[in-house]
Amino acid sequence: MGGSYILGIDIGGTKSAVLVGKPNGDIVYRLGEETRASERTPFEILDRLAEMAKEALVKVGITLSAVMGVGISCGGPLDSKTGVVYSPPNLPGWTAIPVKAHLEKALGVPVIVENDANATALAEWIFGAGRGAKNIVFMTMGTGIGAGLILDGRLYRGTNDLGGEIGHHTILLNGPVCNCGKRGCLEALASGPAIARLARESMMYGRHKRVLSLAGGNPSDITAKHVVEAAKEGDPFGVQILEEAGTYMGVGIANVIQMLNPERV
Repeated sequence: MGGSYILGIDIGGTKSAVLVGKPNGDIVYRLGEETRASERTPFEILDRLAEMAKEALVKVGITLSAVMGVGISCGGPLDSKTGVVYSPPNLPGWTAIPVKAHLEKALGVPVIVENDANATALAEWIFGAGRGAKNIVFMTMGTGIGAGLILDGRLYRGTNDLGGEIGHHTILLNGPVCNCGKRGCLEALASGPAIARLARESMMYGRHKRVLSLAGGNPSDITAKHVVEAAKEGDPFGVQILEEAGTYMGVGIANVIQMLNPERV
């Protein structure tokens, strides 16, 4: 396999990113934009990511001939062998989308598709906080919540690439509905959208003025970012919302520790 650079593409429910990197983990160039999954078809998004990859290569001053391969991180469920993505909760309309085949045709280089939490677990294990450990759990906390598992020195994917879907274990039996269809999942209680939903639902208590102001006065525009910004300013309402989400996240992580006994999270 020729080339001395690697392309990395992250397909997220809210944002997507492309980077040019080296095999040693050094990032040479990165760019990102909103995914807009509700506005664009899966193939429109993939085509845009291919364009962004080419734009990034131009910025670095290299061509695709210098790229040894492309690594795709995407929320599951997916098949890491075939590179087909199957209906991730945070990517509406992505039903049996052949990501690997589509991008290999668009870019002309080998493509590997991996669950986003698994990909970041591998990165932390090789380059970051997980170095030197045999058993680690890497938690993702964004539009969704998941985990990548390194167990006995190997990435654990599970039987059908569904290992580590910790965001969908139930914390509150009659809790809010999750995008996966179940109630009370960790993801429905502590993810970015969950924090925003909790802030909007708690506005009736009348202590939400700073969060609402940051959202431009429109309750429907409140995001987790506004809650975090308010909390950083010391706003009691923002702090309370983050404490509640953090408590649920703590319960979820404690459950994982009890089940897997990792060295690090």
